[in-house]
Amino acid sequence: MKKIFLYSALLAAMVAFNGCSEDDFDSKYKDPSKVSEVTLDKMMSGCMLRANDWACSTYGRYFGYDPQLMGKLANSLGFTLSGSVYYDDEYEDYGQPYNSYPSMVTDFRKMQEVYDALPDEEKPKNEGYLLAAETHLYGMMIFILSEYNDIPFNEIGLVALNGDVSYANPHYEDGQQLFEMILDRLGEIDKTFATIEKPSAFGGQDFINKGDMTLWRRYANSLRLRAALRVSTQGPLAAKGQAILKEILEGDYPIVEDLEQNIKIARQSSGPLDIEGGSGFDWHNLQTGSAEMINRMQKAGDGGVWVEGQDDPRLPLMYCMATANGEQPTDVESEVVVGDPLKTGIALPSVFRGASANTSYDTFNDMFFNRLNRGYYSRVRRNGFFWGNKNWDHQIVSSFEIQFIKAEVYQRGWVAGDAKAAFKEGIRQSIKFLFKYQNGRSVTETDNGDSDYLNGKQQRYVINPDQSIYDDAWIDQFAEARWSTHINGTPYTDGNLEAILEQKWVAFGYLYCGEQWCDLRRTGYPRMYYEKDHDVTAIVPYPCNRLRYIANERNYNVHFQDEVGTYDNYADVLFWAKADWHDGPTW
Repeated sequence: MKKIFLYSALLAAMVAFNGCSEDDFDSKYKDPSKVSEVTLDKMMSGCMLRANDWACSTYGRYFGYDPQLMGKLANSLGFTLSGSVYYDDEYEDYGQPYNSYPSMVTDFRKMQEVYDALPDEEKPKNEGYLLAAETHLYGMMIFILSEYNDIPFNEIGLVALNGDVSYANPHYEDGQQLFEMILDRLGEIDKTFATIEKPSAFGGQDFINKGDMTLWRRYANSLRLRAALRVSTQGPLAAKGQAILKEILEGDYPIVEDLEQNIKIARQSSGPLDIEGGSGFDWHNLQTGSAEMINRMQKAGDGGVWVEGQDDPRLPLMYCMATANGEQPTDVESEVVVGDPLKTGIALPSVFRGASANTSYDTFNDMFFNRLNRGYYSRVRRNGFFWGNKNWDHQIVSSFEIQFIKAEVYQRGWVAGDAKAAFKEGIRQSIKFLFKYQNGRSVTETDNGDSDYLNGKQQRYVINPDQSIYDDAWIDQFAEARWSTHINGTPYTDGNLEAILEQKWVAFGYLYCGEQWCDLRRTGYPRMYYEKDHDVTAIVPYPCNRLRYIANERNYNVHFQDEVGTYDNYADVLFWAKADWHDGPTW
């Protein structure tokens, strides 16, 4: 393949840091491109950087991929029925982890080759580098497999290793078998991490867990939980997935259970990890709040007023407010009363309002694109816990996700445990997480940074919740109520399982749109309504059940048509997913 699978024999890991000096990289991690000695510690860093569009809040991810595709499919960012809303082929390659996947596998193959060539007495001292890169690779593979199913793996990189050009077009491998391999291999990796010695340079080159071997075990086991849950609900691997969940949750396996154990990548002040939170959120319609999210976070629902001490404190940390009728937002009380939402006026923003698949496109177009102010919709906060945060740690596995996994597994009866306690702990960890990253940030926000709004005078008006109110007792009471009812007081249609999946979706916010889409396809919760695309020529009239392969796969891999071409569509249901995962018309 011209772009994806044709590799030179140059060491890809040494190219990854090209142009970055040790000073540029905060003097914390050695620069592989500046050394002549090929060593596994330096190769590990270069290999792991390949996964940045999956693991980090990169520009590509938060400009081209999550807001324009994953966030729509998960309903976790606001959108409406513009043409081709459910899939935008223009951005299929932009911010997509698949782009870097073949290079990462090739880097890993080169690491294996170097490791195999070591004297036997040196191998135990270097195995940790290999295991860390392998774990991180599998994290990205779980995500990619959940998008496409069958992908190449074992034949990737063989051109670089042995020069055999017959491997320039690697064969596709069965996604189910790759899932099984990853589930088994992560279990083996955990056991090996528990017994091997820590490599001498591990702390200096490991930009994820800083050389902490226990954290690497938590990472491997937590990824294994994520993957096992993915295949456990239905399909041919359901029994295997449930058995692994039972093995880990009943055994003595370290997993991520507290905020301080989160698997994350800290932002550096320069170099390849100089990435602020949400750096790609710079198209204004991509920042639109989700009505589905707002409906689940304040009692008054979408378009209503948030009440301190009653409603979810995470909501105002995520979004700025909107004006009641779409008036021009201002930071002072308005003297103009406007009843007609299409009439110009000014007002103090006072509500949270988002868009969703139910939103009229004409209303959205009038309120967002044809108006001067665009104050009708809440937008992602520029100075909230995430976007523009120079101290942001890029989250790979968070403690609240693992707590909600435990809650679901216990509630389904696959493992004996207290589902309600895990559910409440998941909510607590999620609220604490947002507060942690909000601390030290702006306490007021009237952001004039968007120059195309009113010639630079657009206001983002916000509320910062009083964190002293939301202590453990308050969170416990709030979570207790959410166990039995939605925030508006109505009971869940399908009981506590629906509660768990809804609160997990809320906790993911707009940070893990891809994981939300996976949970929706796996469980059908929380229930979402998606209207059919109003464009009769739309290639994708309904939300995707899977993604089509990127154009370079279709165009250049000679095995594509014979091996995966027949089900390269948006309608096929992956082996672990449901066909009826959302309300509304479907394939």
